[in-house]
This record gives sequence, C-alpha cells and structure tokens, in this order.
Amino acid sequence: MRLTVGDYVRLRRLDENNGLIEEILPRQSAMSRKDAGSTSNKSIQQTMLANLDQVVLVFATTQPEPHFGMLDRYLTICESAELRPLICLNKVDLPHDERVEEEAVLYSQLGYSVILTSTRRGEGIDHLRSLLKEHTSLFTGPSGVGKSSLVNAIEPGMAIRTGLISDATGKGRHTTTGSQLYPLSGGGWLADSAGIRALATWNVLPEEVAYCFVEFRPYLGECLYSNCMHVDEEGCAIRQAVDDGVINARRYRSYLRIVAGEER
Repeated sequence: MRLTVGDYVRLRRLDENNGLIEEILPRQSAMSRKDAGSTSNKSIQQTMLANLDQVVLVFATTQPEPHFGMLDRYLTICESAELRPLICLNKVDLPHDERVEEEAVLYSQLGYSVILTSTRRGEGIDHLRSLLKEHTSLFTGPSGVGKSSLVNAIEPGMAIRTGLISDATGKGRHTTTGSQLYPLSGGGWLADSAGIRALATWNVLPEEVAYCFVEFRPYLGECLYSNCMHVDEEGCAIRQAVDDGVINARRYRSYLRIVAGEER
C-alpha cells in the first residue's frame, strides 16, 4: 500500500529530528480515482485522501435556491463511501421559502445532522466548529452557497490555504491532483478542494443506490423479486411504502433520477 495524505503510520524515532515509517496503519476510508497518468486498459486507482471521515454538505437557504435532489445525490455518495455527512443550510438570515424548513425537518427525521448557519449573524458557527473537532472533514456543495465564508468564519484565512477562495468564480482553484490536510486550531483537519473533485467523481452503481437511501433499508429484501430495482416492478416493498406515505415521495423521485443516471 502506497503512503498517501491522511494515512496514520507507526513511526520509529531515530533522533530528535528524524524518524522512520515502519508501518502504514489500516485505513478507515480512502478516496480514490483513476490515475490520469495510466495508459493501460486496466484502471489504476490513485488514492487522493485516506481516513476522511466527515463531509459537510453546504447548501444555501436562498441565493442560490437549494436543490434538494442534488443534496440527495451527495448523501448517496457519502453513504456509499461510508462517510458521515453533515448537512449545513447556510444564509438562514435571508428570507427563504418555508419548504426549506420542511426539508430540514425531513433530513433530521432520517437521522442526519442538520446545522443552520449564517456568517453574517454568526449563527450556528460555534456548533459547526465543535462538530469538526477531532474529525478529518471536507466541505463541498454548489457554487455560491458560502463555503468559503463558512470556512473563514470557523478558521480565519483557512479558505485561501485550502483553495476555497471563491465559490462563485473559482478563482484561486489549483490544479494539483493530490489533496492536502490543514490543521484546525480547535482540533481536527480540513481537506482542500482537490478532495472535493475526488468526491464529485465517486461512482455509485445503480444496484447499490437503494441502500444509500437510509429510509429504504428496512424494506430491502422484502420485494417480490430479489433483483428488484424499485422502479416499476410488481410487488416492490419500497414503492408500496411510498404509496403508503411512509417514504417521502420527493426523496423517492431523487432515487429514480440517480438510478437513471440523470445529473440532477
């Protein structure tokens, strides 16, 4: 196993300034992608970041309007990668549609941590900072939602160091293929924007998507057919749960779009 950013190692100290890595400890997670330098037909995976354990999914309550189907896609990736997602709804100080509050309640009922934040009023910043402590975290989400402002509110100047200079324009975006980790003064680490690109390319197989919707899990294995994709099959337990109002219909529509390979 090749050493990568985020790995924990067993080190033998040689003197005050030098040490020898004796062992790379087992990874809890690994974000990988196909090596761009590979010329063979065989896919060679390049690990960009090891032991990432938390992803902060940042969406705005307005400006831009939140696209909850996109949030469902991010959650699917996190569930597939076994990464803990935190849902951060930013700009709560701005007037927004009551639907946003309803969706926040829905995700909370599904067991997700939902944090409401405003960098202008300082709302939710201390709570979010506490959730980053002792974790290796990645901030991601659509452009313009305030990721850079949030990161700077938590740790002044951090957005520049991590490459998150501008949500809207992308200025300052670097081209490195590997991630870096930056220490947070309160404890924990923040991954830079190369990790965001790696997360965005994560591939979830269609037959694995249903498990990534946490509310589907009690019904998996209960369908009439063992290979049910929960789309239009007869005797589908998940579709019945949707009809019964037990599973949210909008979330189910998100599932259908993801399985069909639609972008949004």
